[in-house]
Amino acid sequence: MLSDTMHEKMKGWFARIILGIIILSFALFGVDAYNRAGGSVPVVAQVGERKITLPEYEEAFRSEQTRLRKAGERDAAILNGKALKSAVLERLIREQLLIEQAAKLGYSADKAAIFAAVEREPAFQENGRFSQAQFERFLEYNRLNREQYVASIAQNQIIRELLALQADTNIVSHAQAGRLARILAQRREVAEAILHAADFTARVQVTPQQIQAYYDAHPELSRVPEQARVEYIVFSPEAIMAHLQVSEADAKAYYAAHAAEFAQPERREVAHILIRVPPDAKPAERQAAQEKAQQILRQVQQNPKLFGELAKRYSQDPLTAAKGGSFGFIQRGTLFKQIEDAAFSMAPGEVRGLVESPAGFHIVQLQAVTGGGQRSFDEVKAQVMDAAKRDMALRRFNEEADLFGDAVYSKPDSLKPAAEKYQLPIQTSDWFGRQGPAQGVLKNERLLSAIFSSDAVRDKRNTDAIEVAPNTLVAARIAEYKPATQKPLEAVKTEIESRLRAQQAAALAVQRGQAQVAELQQGKTVTGLTFAAPVTLNRGQAPKPDMDASALQIIYRAPVKTLPAYAGAALPNGDYAIYKIIAVSTDDALLKQASQFLPATLAQAQAEQIASAYVASLRHEIKVTIKQDVLDKADKADEP
Repeated sequence: MLSDTMHEKMKGWFARIILGIIILSFALFGVDAYNRAGGSVPVVAQVGERKITLPEYEEAFRSEQTRLRKAGERDAAILNGKALKSAVLERLIREQLLIEQAAKLGYSADKAAIFAAVEREPAFQENGRFSQAQFERFLEYNRLNREQYVASIAQNQIIRELLALQADTNIVSHAQAGRLARILAQRREVAEAILHAADFTARVQVTPQQIQAYYDAHPELSRVPEQARVEYIVFSPEAIMAHLQVSEADAKAYYAAHAAEFAQPERREVAHILIRVPPDAKPAERQAAQEKAQQILRQVQQNPKLFGELAKRYSQDPLTAAKGGSFGFIQRGTLFKQIEDAAFSMAPGEVRGLVESPAGFHIVQLQAVTGGGQRSFDEVKAQVMDAAKRDMALRRFNEEADLFGDAVYSKPDSLKPAAEKYQLPIQTSDWFGRQGPAQGVLKNERLLSAIFSSDAVRDKRNTDAIEVAPNTLVAARIAEYKPATQKPLEAVKTEIESRLRAQQAAALAVQRGQAQVAELQQGKTVTGLTFAAPVTLNRGQAPKPDMDASALQIIYRAPVKTLPAYAGAALPNGDYAIYKIIAVSTDDALLKQASQFLPATLAQAQAEQIASAYVASLRHEIKVTIKQDVLDKADKADEP
């Protein structure tokens, strides 16, 4: 069973999924949590015995919107469109199909082994040891508890294992890989001629009827999105700190309880001599490097005072060799762990080697040790006072967070009572749309959804107190609102006319270009057509900066039995390009490289196809029901 192999596989997969698991955690664990809650939460789909709840779906949808925005997507029609919502729901269904099938097959995971791996993860360690505080901060930020997080990783691994079993049947044809490698390694010498759309503008006539038709067919061009200006208050430990006073007695108590935080960190002056070993080194190369390092080590051991001179002569670390191999004073977390483990277990003047790291073989010398002692209260009094105040503010924030939310909720048509109770300034924003301002605490998906919800817009009610960042709550209400409107035709007439002229000019350029390509392919001479100097292209390299990326597809699709060959393409800017293929050859180095990586690449692609087919087959075996009425109701509720 999977639980028998989980611990052995942990190191291979854990580091790759630990960050991505947050995206899946709600989807993989939230279903069970809601089911246990009694089934009172709306369900958007049911997969066998498993339910996908409305909050789970909405959370996944918001996460996908955030991902797209970070990738540069700004089109509201895409970010809020049915296509994206459908894709998110299909992903959740796919995950639940795999989880349901895994449950039927009896898959399970050793959660104790998983948490042991969590404790070994460097992201959750401080000074080489697992930090419960750091782990809890991570969970708090992602709104998870320990069991949810471990269950997320377990279910993710179960899905991976289930799909891996299907991919075991994958067979890659070496003949197919060889043919594809030859195609990828092909080079084509190409000259380009451009027919500029601007040269055809004089022949274009745009009528008022065309302008009106374009205006009617493209309402998005004249649409003015809805906007709001809001009042808001921010409740956080920083806001509380402004009104706190910490006594010296409180500060001393904090110092006594957190003495380790105010210790002078130990720093060690370390030098090394490095003999590099490339990551892809062959055994003989590795053995030669080790023998060379061993010879240098013997010289150092005979006369440690020569360490600096030997480092300058032999070390292959260009950053330290000129300085006699010295890193200077370091703390833990600065160098490779193997070097630090050696340096922090040595006595001053001691030499140790050989120490192996990912860079190669090291000879390490500890030259001096400083720090490591406890600083007195008086030395760090200012720091202690500040830390004690922050600690007090955080504790008070945690105690008052729910009460702050109640204060916002109890007087829904005004933020003033909550602001006065917690001595918070009521701030006012500039105008912004559903995407929010460029930055600041209002730039939060959940808060923006609440601000533009139908009741908040209609009644100008307070939003809930929403966590926009760790330990930061914001409540807002609309002060002014402008609904979406349409600009009159006169306001966009000039822009429409310009677009129509560009479109028609581009169409004329395409018409002329296609006719000229046809003539060239028939062996005719085309007058007035000038080709630029030829360039050599291959599929493994990007085209020239001034050549459109889609040109490669056109160029490589063109038949080349007879040379020169010709092909043409309409470019995104409206111009038309004609390509003259002069010569065809093979890049031997690229052919060798492609022959090496293609079998694995094809195997991965085929494995993904097998996985998709497997999920599709599960959909025939496991009943999937989509609650369209719940989805429609949720969509309607989001409309202002």
